[in-house]
Amino acid sequence: MFINTAKKYSPQSLSDFIFPNAEAKDTVDAYVLGGEERPLIFHGTNGTGKSLLQRLIPNAIEQRVASLQVVKCADLKSADDIHDLYGRNKYFNRTFTIDGQRFNYIIIEEFFMTNKKMIDALKIELDQTLGTDLTILSTNRFEKIDYGIVSRSIDLELIPCEPNTFFPHAKKMFISEGIVYDDQKLLKTLEVTYTLRRDNRKYYQAIDSLFRTI
Repeated sequence: MFINTAKKYSPQSLSDFIFPNAEAKDTVDAYVLGGEERPLIFHGTNGTGKSLLQRLIPNAIEQRVASLQVVKCADLKSADDIHDLYGRNKYFNRTFTIDGQRFNYIIIEEFFMTNKKMIDALKIELDQTLGTDLTILSTNRFEKIDYGIVSRSIDLELIPCEPNTFFPHAKKMFISEGIVYDDQKLLKTLEVTYTLRRDNRKYYQAIDSLFRTI
């Protein structure tokens, strides 16, 4: 039996997302419930759901599929690129949002910026668009981010889920496929996977391997 579980069972909404701890859930809830609007920085190792949350949070805020501006940081080459990302017509942007949304959403993936002019441009934009634009950054290099950007933001480290945390999601996959599988064996597989590599993607790969033996 061949299934790409990462594709088929990847969370499609925040209600499906597997939060690694209460801090992560509480932080995300603060944005969804309207209590927070500062830029958000997701950081941590690979395979913890940073990029996924960058997309799920706007959808949860808008309660529909949100319109996003998504860019990889490496594609931003100059301060002008930063200003263009946020739009030249600042009066319009401060007065209106795309599609009548609560926010204009700026999603910057793989954030790592060393050019001082670009950093200064981003800090200006973060200040000027606060309350109208919600900027969500993801990075594996949090320690390298300029402190002026960090101080303007909420930063959240996403850690890999522990086996017991991921287990209910894994169990649902077997139930959805109509397969009966021993809970202890499944949990043991997750525990071995976690020991070898702490990366949520590896759980999916381990489950793919189990399905191929059935």
